[in-house]
Amino acid sequence: QKQDEKKKKKKKTMMKSVGVLVCVLLVGVVMAQQQYTPDQADWSTFATKPFEGGTNTGHDPDGVGWISAADWEAAKWDGTVYNPSKMTQQEFAEAICPSVDRIRGIREVFYQHNPFADNRNPTKAEVDEWHRIALNHVRALIGYTTADRQAEKDHCMFARALWGDERKFTTAWDSEYPGTTGSAYGPCQGSTNAHCGATFIPDAADQAPYLPDGHAACSTQQGAEGVFSGPKSNIPWSIKWSRGLCNTLLAEGFWGGHTGPYFHRQRFGFSFWDPDPSNNNNNAILRAKWTGNLMPNLYCNPSEPDCDPDNTGPSSSSPSPSPSPSP
Repeated sequence: QKQDEKKKKKKKTMMKSVGVLVCVLLVGVVMAQQQYTPDQADWSTFATKPFEGGTNTGHDPDGVGWISAADWEAAKWDGTVYNPSKMTQQEFAEAICPSVDRIRGIREVFYQHNPFADNRNPTKAEVDEWHRIALNHVRALIGYTTADRQAEKDHCMFARALWGDERKFTTAWDSEYPGTTGSAYGPCQGSTNAHCGATFIPDAADQAPYLPDGHAACSTQQGAEGVFSGPKSNIPWSIKWSRGLCNTLLAEGFWGGHTGPYFHRQRFGFSFWDPDPSNNNNNAILRAKWTGNLMPNLYCNPSEPDCDPDNTGPSSSSPSPSPSPSP
């Protein structure tokens, strides 16, 4: 009888443990699939344009019609940690991005995680989570793999990026929120300032529909913004963002002001805007917002006289870090 009671207790304990594990896994799934891009973001053309003409079959890397299997094979990552202190700007850009649509190793990372339940119709939550995974993969390419180096999604950054685009490309906010045309706050119609709308934030009541229930109102805070015109409206979601990074690496290098947040800012939010829905081959604007901790750049800039490329980076015992640029 005592043995039976012990067995029953053991069984109950095991069932409780299994129950706790299931709850933890479910919470993890819910958190990973939480939507950060607001419902108000219009992605309708991003769902249709990639499939017009029949070039692409899905939003996954293998669904991209103009990238061959051989091209993806050439872009595999063998685990090499790239040290920008030992490379020219061109060498480093090509190491990270064999082409502007192929970040090294990104295909394997995509299929390791399989972030889209339906590769022809990913949800906003799935795309948001994919961008977090992809950003952290880029950081891993230079050895930034510790927990404090991981990019995190931020509701206010996603909302502010969208408010900036709405301010820049529409007049929806202009009557209620007047300002100086062309300024960072806006209004923006007729302005050539790419960052017009960068500091625009509506009041708490107008913010609420863009944020999760109960979320605190957003406010201005320390951070950075990058506006990138490289992505195109007809590029599938798995690689749409990559031109924002790759073109910037080619133009500015690792120490460029717009490059820094991709590698060193803690929290981010992306907004993609199609300024010409009738054009299947137009550029889609990526407005990236960054905030949170600005981690130090662990690589020394070879243009600095005291830079020792052999004694820099996260694996160095005594690195000589360069300050992270804060655009």
